[in-house]
Amino acid sequence: MNISDTPFLKALNKEKLNTPPIWYMRQAGRYMPEYREVRKKFKNFLDMCKEPDVCCEIALQPINKFKLDASILFSDILTIPDAFGLGVNFVENEGPVFAKPINSPIDVSNLGHFNPNDLDYVYKAVTNIKNSLPENIPLIGFSGSPWTLAAYSIEGRSSKDFSKTLNFIKANEIETHELLSKYTDACFLYLRKQVQSGADVIQIFDSWANLLNKDDLKKFSFDYIASLISALKIDPVTKNVPVILFARDPDCSSKILINTGADCISLYWTMNNFDMHASKNKIALQGNLNPKILLENKETIKKETFKLLSKYKNYPGYIFNLGHGITPDINPDKVKYLTDIVREY
Repeated sequence: MNISDTPFLKALNKEKLNTPPIWYMRQAGRYMPEYREVRKKFKNFLDMCKEPDVCCEIALQPINKFKLDASILFSDILTIPDAFGLGVNFVENEGPVFAKPINSPIDVSNLGHFNPNDLDYVYKAVTNIKNSLPENIPLIGFSGSPWTLAAYSIEGRSSKDFSKTLNFIKANEIETHELLSKYTDACFLYLRKQVQSGADVIQIFDSWANLLNKDDLKKFSFDYIASLISALKIDPVTKNVPVILFARDPDCSSKILINTGADCISLYWTMNNFDMHASKNKIALQGNLNPKILLENKETIKKETFKLLSKYKNYPGYIFNLGHGITPDINPDKVKYLTDIVREY
C-alpha cells in the first residue's frame, strides 16, 4: 500500500473522510502498564531514549493495543539541547534538569556546533519502528520548536512560570535570537535525518508557546517555526513531507498559526474558536478533546467526543486527537473506548 493512500496522509492532504484517522499525543507512555514495565529498567529517562530497540518496542505498544492510524517516534524533545552538551538528565518527580543551562550571553556564544550524527540513536529508532510497523501505518517524526528548546535550555528545568527565561530574553535579546537561530538550524538537520531514516510526517511541538505574549510569540517563536518549515519545504529530502504544528495555548489569531506554513495545526484543548473558515482547504486540523475527559464516565466521553466530531465532520482534512498528551492517570480501557466510538461515529 502506498503510504499516501492511508487515511492519516489523506487527511493531511486535506481530503474529507467519513471516519477521521486517529492517533494520540503521548500515546506511548506512563498510562500503559506495558510501558511502566520497560521504564522500570532505566534510571534516567533519556538513557531509555538512547536505546533504539527499546524505543521501537514502546512506540509499537499503543499501535498493537488500539490499532491506531499513525505511530509516532518514541523519543524526547530535549535530545537537541543534550547534543549541544547542556547535559540533560531526567530526575524522578522533577522532570528534565540541565547540568549546564544557559545562564549568560557568553554561554550562547560558547555553545558548540550541532552535529546531527550525535543523535544517531534517534534515527536508528525511526528506522526500527518504520520497519516494524504494518505498511499501512505512517510514522511521525518530531522535534521541539526552537523556542521551547531555548526556554528549557535557559531555565535549566521545567518550571511553572519560566521567570529566569523570560528575564533572560528581555535582557539579552540579541543573544536570544542567536540561540534561536542555532536551534532552528539544528531542528532542520535533525528532522531531515529523521525523514531519511523513514519518518513519513513531521510534528513540531511548541510546548511553551503559552509563556509568551502576542508580540513575543511571533518574534521569539513563530518566526523561527516559519523559517524551519520553509527550510523543510524547499529541501529535496523533506519538501513533500507534511508538517504538523502543535502550539500549547498560544496567544495569537488563527491566521498567525496558518501563516507559519504548517500543513496541519494541532489544536490545544482550549482552542475551540479556531477560525475553520479561514483554514478550510488551506490546512488540515488535528485535535482537540480535553485529555481530562478520559477521567469521566463513558457517557460523558461519548457525549463530548460526538460533539467534537460533529463540529469537524464537514472539514476537509480532520484528524482526531487530544488537545494535549494522554496523562499518566488515564485508564487504557478508556483510550480503547474512545478509539472505538470515534470509528463508530
